[in-house]
Amino acid sequence: MKQSICVSDCFPQLKEVTLARERRYLGDAADERAPIGPKSTVHIKVTSVGDLNEEASSMKSGRTWTISEPEHVGGLSDAPTPLEYLLSGAIGCFAAVFAFYAAKHDVPYRSFEATALAELDVRGHMIEGAPPSGFSSVALELTVESDAPREQLERIQQLALNGCPGIATLRDPVPIHSSLTIQEA
Repeated sequence: MKQSICVSDCFPQLKEVTLARERRYLGDAADERAPIGPKSTVHIKVTSVGDLNEEASSMKSGRTWTISEPEHVGGLSDAPTPLEYLLSGAIGCFAAVFAFYAAKHDVPYRSFEATALAELDVRGHMIEGAPPSGFSSVALELTVESDAPREQLERIQQLALNGCPGIATLRDPVPIHSSLTIQEA
């Protein structure tokens, strides 16, 4: 059952917040882009707790959650997998950015649903020298209940695809820096 979301009813408030954020991001000169955009961080700590389960926590908000591997790879399968969290995080981010742009451009909708299907070659995380095991493709299917013209919704979809940090992280390579600290047992 689709649940009605607070977009049309909260539209003026969301538009006001979105436009205020845009003004902040543009800096003092509204007709010029800020040389470097505002920075934010996501800071996560993951601790293995056994049976291929991990306890994850946000170093910013203090929230915690469990990550679990499927039974067929030796896990307990009692929580979402790491890749389910990764994909749902990116698509959840996309849903929010879609709402921001819809509010900004006065394109109301009553409900939003996104289904994502990612494909990957799983050999890379088990076999040295195998092909990379990252997502090789992501198919995103949107269902939006709205009386707005299709062209407007397609424009909002494209703006959200281009502007969403979660989608950009899946789409664009990002450097990974890793360090290792060894504690004696």
